[in-house]
Amino acid sequence: MRGSSLPAWCATIVVLGLLSGCQSAWIQAQIVNQQNTPVNLVEVDYAGGSFGIQSIAAHSAFHYRFHLLGSDKVKLSFTDTSYRNVKVTGPELEKGQSGTLRIEIEPGNRVAWVPQLKLPK
Repeated sequence: MRGSSLPAWCATIVVLGLLSGCQSAWIQAQIVNQQNTPVNLVEVDYAGGSFGIQSIAAHSAFHYRFHLLGSDKVKLSFTDTSYRNVKVTGPELEKGQSGTLRIEIEPGNRVAWVPQLKLPK
């Protein structure tokens, strides 16, 4: 019996060490469509990846959490109801940042970026 509890004890210590040690920096993104029509084929590109959704209805939002793997400007692309592709470059995001990034698609396909990000201390 004693021998079998030692591996379990060691595994517990390893798991607790991992949980209390490093924390990854995450960014909570929100894309808000403030237009009176839906936007389609919405995609956000950032250093290390991308995410998107098929459509965001008028006056609706899409939420996504991501982890930066490098530093670069964030980019948004979408298609409006006239089937016009819209591409907008946003702020520079730095590896290790965490916080929130609100992307507002406003009437006339204007885009407002509202980053509230910080680097770890």
